[in-house]
Amino acid sequence: MRKVKLNKLQATGTTTGDVYFPQTKLLLPFDGANGATTTSDSSNLNHTITLSNGAQISTAQSKFGGSSLLLDGTNDDVNVGSSNSVFTWGTNDFTIECWIYLNSIGSNENIFSHSSSGVGIEFLLDGSSGLKIYIGGGSWFINGTTTSSSGISTGQWIHVALVRNGSNFDTYVDGTKGGTTASSATSITAPSNNAFIGSNRGGSNYIDGYIDDFRITMGIARYTSSFTPPTTAYLTSAGDVNKQILINSTADGVAIGTGGINQARIAKAWVNFDGSGTVAIRASYNVSSITDNSTGNYTVNFTTAMPDTNYSAVMYTNTTDYGMASGNFNNTYTGGLNTRSTSSLRFESYGPPGYQDALLCDLIVFGN
Repeated sequence: MRKVKLNKLQATGTTTGDVYFPQTKLLLPFDGANGATTTSDSSNLNHTITLSNGAQISTAQSKFGGSSLLLDGTNDDVNVGSSNSVFTWGTNDFTIECWIYLNSIGSNENIFSHSSSGVGIEFLLDGSSGLKIYIGGGSWFINGTTTSSSGISTGQWIHVALVRNGSNFDTYVDGTKGGTTASSATSITAPSNNAFIGSNRGGSNYIDGYIDDFRITMGIARYTSSFTPPTTAYLTSAGDVNKQILINSTADGVAIGTGGINQARIAKAWVNFDGSGTVAIRASYNVSSITDNSTGNYTVNFTTAMPDTNYSAVMYTNTTDYGMASGNFNNTYTGGLNTRSTSSLRFESYGPPGYQDALLCDLIVFGN
């Protein structure tokens, strides 16, 4: 039988992608013909985008791709739709960013708004103070806080970003952190109102200029310190980042697939938990909880169900923390599989003198 050297295995045809693309909830390159009044969302959500009241694609200015969004500062904006089910906000980290080319700078011009009175998010430009933010969860707990205006001017492309990183709200101009606003209030209410680019709720505070490559990423603070602004357009796929290498069912080859941001794993689930006293999970993957049925009897509940019950489970239990490494074999108990389903499995910790709660419980589940 011919041996395969693992160091000779390699993936071919790799496609560069954005590791956080699965978390990208809105991506507008604003590509198209001059004067076009429609555009497409390049995120996986494919939002219906409405260019309103004369907003249009223009080839007069662009940062990338030969075109951008033109807004005249009078009543033009972009309606992203009713997005509270997508832009959940809450306590999530997020990143709102775009390139902007200003023909003029007024006061309180909205780059992005998803808000109603006292709730949601408003990200603005202000000619006298730079970037400004309103953040609310029933009332504005960040009420028009401003940051440095350094780098904001007309007649040039500027990269702007608003990032939530834990309890901090950071703004950036051309990659330079302009200021941090910390808040003890944690949850942002997601209003049922539509989200808008270039105006305040579709009714005021319009931007006069161009916008290119507008992106919202939920659950990720893409920038946590000053950075170099992007030098190319945002990527519109996850590519082949973190490829999964899967051994097929007959074990005669491997299949390479795109895994998005998911780390490659062969195990379908695993858990390390303390089964003595109150059951406590130390670490796990694809395990939502442990049910303590009785002495030495546990049910492991999967976060994501198995495709069928033809999986294999390997278990180990020990009533002390010494383990086999110390030669304390007398305290090692047998982990026995009792019943299984696609959503859970039950196993027992057994050995002389009978069923015992185990301090160390380890379980790994394998399957196709």
